[in-house]
Amino acid sequence: MKISRRGFISRAAILTGGLTVGFQSASAKTPEPANGGHCRFVFATDSHLMVNNRLRSEDGIVAALSAIEEVTPKPDFILFGGDLTHESPALDFPAAEQLIGRFLKIWRDQTGLETYFTFGNHDLVGTKNPTVDRSDPRFGKGLYKIRLSLDRDFYAFRKNGWRFIVLDDVVPEPDGSYIGEFALEQLAFLRDELTTDTQTPTILCGHIPPVSVLPNLTGGTETKDNGAKIETPSSLVVHNTAQLYSIIIETKANVKALFAGHLHHLEQIQVDGISYITSGAVCGNWWKGAQNGCPEGFLVVDLSSEAGVVTNYQSFGWKAAV
Repeated sequence: MKISRRGFISRAAILTGGLTVGFQSASAKTPEPANGGHCRFVFATDSHLMVNNRLRSEDGIVAALSAIEEVTPKPDFILFGGDLTHESPALDFPAAEQLIGRFLKIWRDQTGLETYFTFGNHDLVGTKNPTVDRSDPRFGKGLYKIRLSLDRDFYAFRKNGWRFIVLDDVVPEPDGSYIGEFALEQLAFLRDELTTDTQTPTILCGHIPPVSVLPNLTGGTETKDNGAKIETPSSLVVHNTAQLYSIIIETKANVKALFAGHLHHLEQIQVDGISYITSGAVCGNWWKGAQNGCPEGFLVVDLSSEAGVVTNYQSFGWKAAV
């Protein structure tokens, strides 16, 4: 059975060294705790800014950032889970540049919080537009890296005794589609990070969830061979999560949680002390209201050595135009 991501959801309902695209706060750095001090951040994902403020998407992002600014105690930073914009795969380069430029201006204008971004499948440029030049450096993931001043779109940074590793799990296909996959280069990077330091409590982040039960609940997963095989579309869930999991097990690293977006639903799965957390979307049902009971919102995340990972999903009272 084949099912598109949008069909599934309708049925279910950067920077090495911690540089943050010019959004880094001006305050002086303070000494970090040796291991797992208190850290508070907002995990926001899937804003899907649309061309010409369609469905009032720009106004919705402004409202979300306003609500984030009012969170108390104030978060240390924002971790963004991908899909900054919406139509970029179908746009030509000038239109895509204008759209991501508009997104970054909104972000700079509306929040002073340090922000770390993750690549999302809707951040691909021109992959569904047959008229664009595929050799142009802006094609695919190029424009995202150019506008965010990235050498690569996976990286690690540290805050208050916690380590954060951001991975890009979106792999474009020649036909303009994509799959969820941890590429070999990133798995090597992850192994090196975890091997070098196994003790520091660590948070991983990607766009496409490495683990999800939502496809099982909504028909996106098919059971074959008399129950001996279960297949889930790799556009919904990363297909080689077992490789990432093996690295975590082999290194015995202190990984506490993995955060993702993409499915526009709130979900948390606990496996042997590790939390696999998928957040609801800032845009809800692509700015058309709540996504089958999951309103537009973001996660406030508190980390501590005593309580571990504590999350609180907060909506911001957005009223869709449709």
